Amino acid sequence: MLGQFTLLADYNIWMNDKVYAAASELSDAEFKKNCGAFFGSIHGTLNHLLVADRIWLQRFAHHFFHSATP
Repeated sequence: MLGQFTLLADYNIWMNDKVYAAASELSDAEFKKNCGAFFGSIHGTLNHLLVADRIWLQRFAHHFFHSATP
C-alpha cells in the first residue's frame, strides 16, 4: 500500500512541476485572463489546486498523527 501512495505522490510532484513550468511561460495578462473555466483564469485554477493540496496534506497529517501507534 505504501508503494501506491508513493507512486501517487511522485506523480503529483511530476505533474505539478509540468503545470507550473507551462504557466511560467505565460504573461501576467494571459495567466490572469478569464478563460471561462470553472475557476475563471489559470491563476484561479492553480490557486484552487494549491489550496486543495494543502487541505489534503493537513488531513493526511492529522489522520497519521491520530492513528499512529506508540
